[in-house]
Amino acid sequence: AGSAGDPLFRLVKMESKAKSMGAKCLDGSPGAFHILRAPQEHRPLGQWMIHLQGGGWCYDEPTCYNRTVFLGGTSGLAQDNRTAAQLGLRGLMSDDCKTNPTFCNFTLVLVVYCDGASYSGNREDQVFYTDPAGKRTGMYFRGRRILDAVLDTLTEDYDLGLAKDVLVGGDSAGGLAVFNQANYIQGRIQSHQARRGSPDHPRVRFAPNSGFFLFHDNAEGKMVWQAQMQYLYTMSNWTVEGSGCADQLDSQMRWLCLFPQTAYRFIKAPIFVLNSALDQYQVANFLGAEPLTGFPSWENSRNSLWSQYNASAAPGWRRCADAHLGACGGVQVESMNAYMGGFQDTISGVRTFHQKGNGAFIYGCFNHNAEMSDRAYQTYRVRGTTMRDALAEWWRSNGTQPAAGHQYLENGRYAYPASVKDPSSTCLHGNEIAWA
Repeated sequence: AGSAGDPLFRLVKMESKAKSMGAKCLDGSPGAFHILRAPQEHRPLGQWMIHLQGGGWCYDEPTCYNRTVFLGGTSGLAQDNRTAAQLGLRGLMSDDCKTNPTFCNFTLVLVVYCDGASYSGNREDQVFYTDPAGKRTGMYFRGRRILDAVLDTLTEDYDLGLAKDVLVGGDSAGGLAVFNQANYIQGRIQSHQARRGSPDHPRVRFAPNSGFFLFHDNAEGKMVWQAQMQYLYTMSNWTVEGSGCADQLDSQMRWLCLFPQTAYRFIKAPIFVLNSALDQYQVANFLGAEPLTGFPSWENSRNSLWSQYNASAAPGWRRCADAHLGACGGVQVESMNAYMGGFQDTISGVRTFHQKGNGAFIYGCFNHNAEMSDRAYQTYRVRGTTMRDALAEWWRSNGTQPAAGHQYLENGRYAYPASVKDPSSTCLHGNEIAWA
């Protein structure tokens, strides 16, 4: 950010909201966020970027317990006074104006992800896990309350109620949260301003990245990730309000509302989707995954987010799905190209994709979260336009333009043997992206 702005993100742990609202992480620690105020001279513009941190999911009692003792289930490990780079905020969340000229001088907020259920769990009672030694540990699924507490705290203490333009994004599991909670977030931000007597609603728009997770079977026709998410949906009391999706499905089918291709249909606010059509996480965890042994609730859990759960376990997918494209056989390459086509057909088949004021940048590079990489953000091109410029042009538009003017879909596909640059010469190898 500019020299007048705070150089470091401050960490805010919402102790009082944890008590009054129950806004707690899985382990009971308070919900939290990092904030970097806009440089003083830019604050009157009232521009905000709120980003929901990603980090996968836990799927049952043992895997959720694992998150309470590592990253992903606690705010206890979050650190104060961190730079954007130390927090992994690059690309579209960078505060470097050379890299990110459109958004670098916004007030930037990173919400700490610690509920394991995409900020959507809303269960009053604790869920308990008993380990092999007999120790019983309670867990809280309160992600939606954390989301409420963040928006309330930003309004009460940081002038979000005076905002004029708000861009809400999220990466990976945080991106999926945006698809689920967009209408709710927009309504809550705007209702705060109405209560303050503001005559004008702020513009609240959304840009989820790497969060459009396809409802897709694995290479053997098994619905692996879907079964895991269905159990999490019930266990966490996954809550989505303001979308209308649940009203159209009976109680046994409402869990389908959590999937982006369903939730996307009901989003009313302007939205710009950034995603790879061949997302590396999806290839490993959907196409190449195998069911978790003993799922749900096996007694001795060794699986966790950090052990990759069951990713790339399907026969023939281990090295291929782990970014070694040259190790992919002809069958795998054919499956991946079909996945790309299915991804593009699915997202473009939803009416929201074509609504005025919306847009999308769907690239073909074999990455996950490339939007959070400085180099990929500035380098990846579709139809001659970089990811950074496509997002900026959409943001500067007045919200009434046809979506076709802000749609970028990669037409390239992978050859056999496959190479990183097959779909586009602008794609990068993993070691070229430089996440750290």
